[in-house]
Amino acid sequence: MNSTTWILIILFIAVDVWIISFFVKRSLRRKSGQQLPKGNKLRPGKIPELPPIVKAGSPASELVGRLEAALPYTYQNMLKQRVMSEHPNLSEQEYEWRWQELKRFFIMCAVLDRVPMFSKDVDEVWHEMLMYTYEYQQFSEKFLGKMLHHAPNTGSEHVPIPNERAWFDTVYVQLFGWHEYSAKLWGAFFRVPLPREELEVCTSRHFTVNHGQKRFNAWTYEKIPAARTAIDAIIQDLQDRVRAVQEEPARHEKLINFRNSDVLLAAAVYFAWNAPEQFGDHMIPDERELHKNNSSSSCTYASACGSGGSDSGDGSSGDGSGSSCSSGSSCSSGSSCGSGCGGGCSS
Repeated sequence: MNSTTWILIILFIAVDVWIISFFVKRSLRRKSGQQLPKGNKLRPGKIPELPPIVKAGSPASELVGRLEAALPYTYQNMLKQRVMSEHPNLSEQEYEWRWQELKRFFIMCAVLDRVPMFSKDVDEVWHEMLMYTYEYQQFSEKFLGKMLHHAPNTGSEHVPIPNERAWFDTVYVQLFGWHEYSAKLWGAFFRVPLPREELEVCTSRHFTVNHGQKRFNAWTYEKIPAARTAIDAIIQDLQDRVRAVQEEPARHEKLINFRNSDVLLAAAVYFAWNAPEQFGDHMIPDERELHKNNSSSSCTYASACGSGGSDSGDGSSGDGSGSSCSSGSSCSSGSSCGSGCGGGCSS
């Protein structure tokens, strides 16, 4: 062979090696979790401090204690080591966020009859947890009294089973509050309204949690006092909000503040009840407001809002009506507005 032929052979070999290397590296990145769903890109160095698992005064506080008692330290440690090993590009801080969101998901499963797994990132941790079959079964039985089965995240970017997502968002914020980083993991909150017919049923004076209804977990309601406490509080809160919207709709009209869980829930119920067709247009967080310093709180409006009660200092309004604001104004300076689960679970 002449020198030209040898050069061509070497070039072909080099190109083949490069192509193989490219696909191998891409495969490793996907396996490690570096590739994230659209809209959930995690910014290195921008991961915030992990808030408490439930917000202050949450009706799920007793369930948290039950959950932690069902998760031995050795099991949690084995899980963390396995996840970090399988996903070498995952930071420890990001893992802690995903693990906490999975624990929140389990609490949701004790409250709702069915809870879709809307997060691919959180589902990765759940999947690794299932690898320890004996420990996982022990955890399920100790926490829920029976096996908590796994159904994987579908990976869809669209809102799947909208009614389930609407209940997920509402109950999640009632128990845990809203956090911008949680929304990065679960996807945007409050894009679909609670169906009014379900709101009417669940907030009627004759509604009871039993095996005939299909929204709340009747099994845990009967067997686990902590779950009954949380479910009763959630239903009572919804009843109060619907009653407030019916009696004084102008007081709650179009007030939206994603940094104040109480105001956020009031807006979600208001628009679900009065304007479900425009719900997604109204329930959009103002990015400029979300990035403001947390030392003060500004209200975000679709339009003018009525007056409310004074801020209680824990991210919620004392009377359930929202912070005292007028159009164009901001909530009182210095008020604390921070608050810190496709596929699903069945039990």
